[in-house]
Amino acid sequence: MKKNLLIALFFFPVSFLSAQLAGPRIQANISQYDFGEIMEGIVVKFSFQVKNAGDQVLHITNIMTSCGCTAAAMQNDEIQAGEGTSINVEFNSEGKSGPQHRIVTLASNDPSNPSLKLEITGKVLSKDKNGEPSQVATPKLQFEKTLHDFGKIKEGSIVDYTFKYKNVGSAPLEISHVRTSCGCTAAVISGKSLKPKEEGTLKVEFDSSNREGVVTRTITLTSNDPLEPQKILTIMAFIEKTKD
Repeated sequence: MKKNLLIALFFFPVSFLSAQLAGPRIQANISQYDFGEIMEGIVVKFSFQVKNAGDQVLHITNIMTSCGCTAAAMQNDEIQAGEGTSINVEFNSEGKSGPQHRIVTLASNDPSNPSLKLEITGKVLSKDKNGEPSQVATPKLQFEKTLHDFGKIKEGSIVDYTFKYKNVGSAPLEISHVRTSCGCTAAVISGKSLKPKEEGTLKVEFDSSNREGVVTRTITLTSNDPLEPQKILTIMAFIEKTKD
């Protein structure tokens, strides 16, 4: 009796895990994005990352938005097990004012979650009668430089560079997201919350292993800067292949 019980207990977690993975399973690493405060007329862009955590092919059959001011497009509607894709969303704030909440719905063949909801929230600051931004205190993110060239480096070497930035606005700056374009690039930020005139740094590390020739990578920062909510930094290098 005890032996049968042990066998049952041993196989229960395995069978339970298999049941969790059976079929296609849609997952989003982030299901809500807050763009903070922006001026009316700014177009906000953000890419949600969606993954198939199941063991069968995931088919995204439809993509719907809750408003005509929001557009969404996917890179791939057929996702193999363990792979992912990007859902690129744009929100046009023209004619909008105040708090905003938009929903993007993905329909798929995931039997347990056939409708995945992605949300975009934030606040739009209205313009005055002359079409100019209303006179309110706002943050502004400013970098000393947005491009760094490492020049020629040997394949396999790891190089780094520290970007410097400052809040040159008149209100506190909040950096909410830092995203790199490749797993070979890491970014460590110092100072995600800055008062006016305060400074911060962003250290970027690039691993050149298994790469050669001209390589360019980007780092995207999202903040509550209403005029430029997304700032893109670029690093580049010419990688010389190591001889065997």
